[in-house]
Amino acid sequence: MDAPMESSPEAAAAQDASLPAHPMYSQEPRAAFTPQYINTKAERPKEDFFIFRPSLLEQAIQDLKNQLSKDEDGDMRTVWILTTVSHWGTENEALVLLCDRSLLICYYDFVGLCSSQIFRIPLHYIDTVTWGPLSYPKTALHKREGPVLQVQWDKLRPPPSFVSRWNPWADLPYVILAQHPGSTNQAELHGMCQLEQFREHLVELVRLSHERNPLPGRANGLLVLHRPVNMETSLGIVSLLNTSIQLGYAKCRSGFGF
Repeated sequence: MDAPMESSPEAAAAQDASLPAHPMYSQEPRAAFTPQYINTKAERPKEDFFIFRPSLLEQAIQDLKNQLSKDEDGDMRTVWILTTVSHWGTENEALVLLCDRSLLICYYDFVGLCSSQIFRIPLHYIDTVTWGPLSYPKTALHKREGPVLQVQWDKLRPPPSFVSRWNPWADLPYVILAQHPGSTNQAELHGMCQLEQFREHLVELVRLSHERNPLPGRANGLLVLHRPVNMETSLGIVSLLNTSIQLGYAKCRSGFGF
């Protein structure tokens, strides 16, 4: 019995070329193929800032509540969505927790869904609260509008040195809080962004904490000031870049990242 003969590629190509063209298909069906673009109907979330998405916010608050210390913090009273302003003028969004014994400033990673930094300030350490607009030098390129709240916990400490003012990581005895630039139509979240209401709650809890747990050897009591808060940024180039593209906020950036 004779073995079947294997046809070579050249013979197969010649055989295909000899076949008549099919009326419905071309000889090279993939030659002019381009993948079809399908426009999805999924709606983009209305909130550009991740912090205003209820599911993410609820998870963040729960994660932070799990890290509270019963002895150092006590029970959590309220949660606020605010912005911190550094002495260089850079901004970062933060979840601020008011507890029975402490003020917690939490920088939460809404992309990795984990807390990146948490700062604890005992309420009875806070001695000065200043409410007013930021005051910039005339040469500053960027000037933030609106009132801010400066929370200070050691008014007897000497003013920051020249080196400290130029060090972006300097340990300064205060924090500056401002209103979050985002906006939301949800009434509950809108209330969490109100800086003036936060100030009222903070002052009330700090005064109560001074009565319950006074510092020995110190003149206890909270000093509330209404005056401009100095921002000693000569030019503010870093601040201008940071705030113009809102680097300190987790938000949609049209495919360019978070």
